[in-house]
Amino acid sequence: MSEFLTSCKFYFEADGVAEKLILEVSGLSVESPVAGEGGVHGSGKRGVKIRQATPTTEKFTNVTVKVVATTDKDLYIWYRDCNTNDGGASSWMSNRKAASVTAYDQAGSMQARWEIINAYPCKYEGPSFSAGDSNMANETLELVHEGIKRMQ
Repeated sequence: MSEFLTSCKFYFEADGVAEKLILEVSGLSVESPVAGEGGVHGSGKRGVKIRQATPTTEKFTNVTVKVVATTDKDLYIWYRDCNTNDGGASSWMSNRKAASVTAYDQAGSMQARWEIINAYPCKYEGPSFSAGDSNMANETLELVHEGIKRMQ
């Protein structure tokens, strides 16, 4: 029987970005929509309706990663470097990074890993502060990417 991914430590990392402790991650998904949405594509002799479930190009959702905020500014700097538009010369293309989400068990052994291909942040959200709040500060990144691979 496979190991259950419970009580794991989850981390986010990207090239040049320090490993971050994940509070929440969503959007690690990929789908291949069916051509014609499964509907009738035509009819043949004697009015027989033709259907064919043909996969199309893969479709990826943006990955949203909420991490524990630290004194490092690397996530914000990555966002800024990708989204600064100085006279039409945005540098998102040269700042795409290989990123990953990894789950470790309590003994520190890797149990699961998802690689996010050519990712760059399209949205950055800093923490919300409240005088009565006892939660940790967090940062949220929304990542655009070219694919997701489950490696382990």
